[in-house]
Amino acid sequence: MLMAKIAMAFSGLVIGLSLLSTCFCLFYFMYQKKKKGSDSFELTMDIESYQDDLLRIQTRLPFALKPILGFVKVRLVYDKTKMTDKYIVSDRIKKQFISFNTGLISKNTLLLPDIKEYSFSHAFIYFEDMLHFFSFAASFKTHQIICNLPHSLMMDTQALPPKKTDEEKVRIEQLRKVEGELLSYKKFEDSDDVRRIVWKIFAKNKELVVRVPEIMDPFASHIYLYASFFNTLHVSLYPNYQQVMLNRFKNCVWTLYDALSQQKFDVTYQHDQDITTPYQDIDKARYTIACSAWHQTKTLSDYFKPQHGSALCIHSYTSLVELEQLIAEADPKTTIFFVQLSSVFKSNYILHWLLRLFVQPKTDHLSALRNKWAIHPLKFQTLNKEKVLLSLLKKSDLNTEII
Repeated sequence: MLMAKIAMAFSGLVIGLSLLSTCFCLFYFMYQKKKKGSDSFELTMDIESYQDDLLRIQTRLPFALKPILGFVKVRLVYDKTKMTDKYIVSDRIKKQFISFNTGLISKNTLLLPDIKEYSFSHAFIYFEDMLHFFSFAASFKTHQIICNLPHSLMMDTQALPPKKTDEEKVRIEQLRKVEGELLSYKKFEDSDDVRRIVWKIFAKNKELVVRVPEIMDPFASHIYLYASFFNTLHVSLYPNYQQVMLNRFKNCVWTLYDALSQQKFDVTYQHDQDITTPYQDIDKARYTIACSAWHQTKTLSDYFKPQHGSALCIHSYTSLVELEQLIAEADPKTTIFFVQLSSVFKSNYILHWLLRLFVQPKTDHLSALRNKWAIHPLKFQTLNKEKVLLSLLKKSDLNTEII
């Protein structure tokens, strides 16, 4: 009985000390939050250590105290209703022998599911005791924007000929036609050839103009990369599948841009959406690709410029009519990269179902979608569309690469 009483007293002392220290840390943080306001919580993105979908963030709590042998955890709220997993903030901002009131800081890795810009609206700071008996949360409003960037798939890309001359600094092997005949005009001068007068314009406007003849330019400086996010399928019908496909397409586009950047020519990404880059330390093209979304406004014919574009990246939901028109007008030197979006959900279904009898399957979002893909109506619609597009590309004279 004496040993039991001692054990009970010791347990009660430990639990009581844990409860008191946890409550004290919570009340101290709430007091500092009321006093200091927005300075009580800082969240920044670590670009240098970014890889794949794992985003490295730095969380700083200047006025947070850690309970005795306890934990301070943070959970972020984004897109109004979605929440990240809890992560621990444990390092001292100032390492001193007496570490009271030095604040906490930590670098943690977040797994963000989608490639886009995340807007964090709230943060919950949890104070937990060492026994995990008590956990008290403090809500904190924050307005932090963090961009989950696309990552490279390490793809080898053939050398592409540039078509756009912004600077005459690199000489190309093959002469390239630039604007001239039937493309631009100028007013008639005494030294001009009378045979180049455009009589149709004279009959309409009573103004003498002549065609500027084509010239062969031996210089080129830029490879223009186009990537169309125009989608013929309404995204609202299958939002989960379309978002995963969008992530795949963004990674492929960034991979192409990154691979082409290794060549001696400058690469310019031509976006089809108006996106401004607020960050100075993030590549502009990478940020633009990350913030792009499926749309049904700017068609492929309105977006792609055959005389400038060296490479075009399209996907499984590209308009067949628009692609036929592009193939008819495009330069034979143009390279089209076709991204098969259905490949995201490919899996060995028979082996997968056999393994389910013995091994617990993964519970992540992509695995759940793959399990339903075998009998999903979107699968057959996508495969049929890809089959038609591939057949059209193979019949054309354009260079085609399938991703």
